[in-house]
Amino acid sequence: MQDPIIYNEAPKYFHYYYGLIPSNDLITALEENLNATLELLTAVPSDKENFAYAPGKWTTKEVFKHIIECERIFAYRALRFSRFDSTPLPGFNENDYIENSKGMNQRFDELISEFELVRRTTIALFKYMSPEMLQFQSSANNTNYSTRAIGFMIVGHCIHHCSFVKKNYL
Repeated sequence: MQDPIIYNEAPKYFHYYYGLIPSNDLITALEENLNATLELLTAVPSDKENFAYAPGKWTTKEVFKHIIECERIFAYRALRFSRFDSTPLPGFNENDYIENSKGMNQRFDELISEFELVRRTTIALFKYMSPEMLQFQSSANNTNYSTRAIGFMIVGHCIHHCSFVKKNYL
């Protein structure tokens, strides 16, 4: 992403993720990433769904569950920020979330459907936000950033993990 403004609306550790995004338009980025991620998800062979590239690492299924759960949390933060809610929000431990989701026994095709549903609701959430809503900044996990920064983080975070899956899992 080449938009220099977004880099001023987020902490430095977000910047890596922004550098992965090919579009400066949030809705376009979310939609293009939806399509690319669905393409990757449907290409995962059944023998790789529960594959972990090393002992103690997440399986392919767990990586995509992580993407979905993070998107839900980020979207909730974006909703709160876009409604000009300045209440500081807590962080979360992604490893605990994955560990506590292990008993869900979700099939991979159900995971694909869940990702698509979550992303479509994320797109609907951001689609009609005003510029003021997108620019509002508040705090989550003791860090200040804008609503818009969260939206782009959703995309960059997903791209990061999809690239990692392609490299290490498939």
